Amino acid sequence: MRTSSVRMPLVLLALLLCASVAPALMSCTQGTTPGPGTPELRFWQIVWDGLDRTFATYTPASLTTPAPIVFVLHGGFGSATVIWNGEDGRSWKALADQHGFFLVLPEGRPDPANPGSHHWNDCRSDQNNAEAISSADDVGFISHLIDLAAARVAIDPSRVYVAGASNGGMMTYRLAMQLGNRLAAAGAMIANLPDPSECPFSAEPIPILIMNGTADPIMPYAGGCVAGPTCDRGRVRSTDATVAFWVGSNGAATTPEQVALPDVVVSDLSTVSQFTYRGGASGKDVLFYRVNNGGHQIPGPDPVSLAQIRVGGPKNRDIDAPATIWQFFEAHPRTGM
Repeated sequence: MRTSSVRMPLVLLALLLCASVAPALMSCTQGTTPGPGTPELRFWQIVWDGLDRTFATYTPASLTTPAPIVFVLHGGFGSATVIWNGEDGRSWKALADQHGFFLVLPEGRPDPANPGSHHWNDCRSDQNNAEAISSADDVGFISHLIDLAAARVAIDPSRVYVAGASNGGMMTYRLAMQLGNRLAAAGAMIANLPDPSECPFSAEPIPILIMNGTADPIMPYAGGCVAGPTCDRGRVRSTDATVAFWVGSNGAATTPEQVALPDVVVSDLSTVSQFTYRGGASGKDVLFYRVNNGGHQIPGPDPVSLAQIRVGGPKNRDIDAPATIWQFFEAHPRTGM
């Protein structure tokens, strides 16, 4: 049994997340060094599975409870601060304000040489890079945060969602497989399933959105080595195989409904095709956004620099990824509870 104790009184949503029903079960303290540019976030530390773990929370000013809760997972080398200060963070905040949901930004295991950088244990079994390799119990960590929220916050247990990009997107797949009985839906961006995987490939049906770019130099659309030919960051399945796994797992229609979305920003040299694999009576849809000529970038209206394009490839600006994911989440509450 993991044992710890409450260290200090807490406030707002993070108070409720940290104030355990049974204080002997955990330790939680308010972080003293939030990242720059994050005055609206509250940072918190807990001890989980022997490791100090951090998460951040955002509570909109006005909520109608019970409210949905959305977990947003950073990419490799990322953090809650990186998400919050980026375009997608601004979008998630605006969505939380508009639609009234709690927002939780957990952080993966700190990298050995850089505690401000983090990685998730996303099931890649063939990595050979000290920064990226992790054996942390991230599934247990996220499950524990759901427990805390369910026990102490007026959340709607039928509307618990997770979304992530890159390493966070791969972790989203893992959570969808292993916590699918607790999640209403999941959204993964610029991410494929690992190949080989240290985790069994099996999942309960769960509505899932996948958004990948065909010109991604880091997460190869056709599968293969992640982030270059050395394969020290492991290998992944192709996007087609990733989508096919979830279609099969969900028992969804194998022939999708296809729509070409409007090319709003012609200058980005990218378009988006939407493929909907209907989940039948169960409603466990698979929604795939193929970002044509999109790179390792989260789609959104802001332009990117030439330096960013050199590293991550082109960025699509026709859609706003968080808004698209939230629309999918909102249409897919958990049923049969």
